Amino acid sequence: MKRTNKTKNLVLMGVMTAIIFIMGLTPFGYIKTGTLSIALITIPVGIAAFALGPKGGALAGLSFGVTSAIMAFANPSALMVALTNISPVRTVILCVVPRILVGLLAGTIAQVLKTIKVPAPISGGIAGFSVAFLNTIFFMSTLLMMFGDSETVKGMEGHQNLVLFIIAVVTLNVAIEWISCTVITSGVALALSKARLIDAPKKKASAH
Repeated sequence: MKRTNKTKNLVLMGVMTAIIFIMGLTPFGYIKTGTLSIALITIPVGIAAFALGPKGGALAGLSFGVTSAIMAFANPSALMVALTNISPVRTVILCVVPRILVGLLAGTIAQVLKTIKVPAPISGGIAGFSVAFLNTIFFMSTLLMMFGDSETVKGMEGHQNLVLFIIAVVTLNVAIEWISCTVITSGVALALSKARLIDAPKKKASAH
């Protein structure tokens, strides 16, 4: 049984990694909105975090980060063009490190929810939301820490007040990235549970 579960997990991890790279290296993974991009690629990261826990989530986050770093040089948004001109190394760190932490933490959250036997659609939705939410928070926080003193970041989208710009980004992400990742991950979690590709929460035996 353990070998079967391990095989299922390896196959699922391979599938999620492939999807992440396909989405990350094609237009399917992002919706470009001028300076920034909305990352629909967070959806397979959320699924991996839900199904495979912290390790799977971290590996999926790493894949997300690697594709993001590649695209920062191969097909960059306006922001990435500016950031790579300032510091290519810091740009790679910005792309990769927050995404690993996102997958790790979302996977940990999903693991805790499974432990307390939260139904798959709910725990999957929470895992998906966690990935999208933490990706926005960690990326913007790391951006400010590493590039906050640059004129590029201060002048993004012509906003004099950087806080207002961040609020605008978060509002847009709430409307698209957070909601889509939550809903789709919840649906996939239910499907994976019904297909017995993950361990479903066990019901307590009723006392007679």
